[in-house]
Amino acid sequence: MYNVMLRCAACGRALAEQAAWKGSGERYYCNEFCADAEAAESPSLVPIIPADAPEPVPAPAPGRG
Repeated sequence: MYNVMLRCAACGRALAEQAAWKGSGERYYCNEFCADAEAAESPSLVPIIPADAPEPVPAPAPGRG
């Protein structure tokens, strides 16, 4: 088998395929701590706007009102 360079899905470190921890799907990790982080991913701090959300109302320009 040939040596394929991968990146850790959690921290982005480069790793060799034979040294990688395989998570679910096709994700690879550099160590067991990064692999464990896959199961304990925290929710995103960026709000997700649903597709059926109404259009935002533009704020009035400063100085007008």
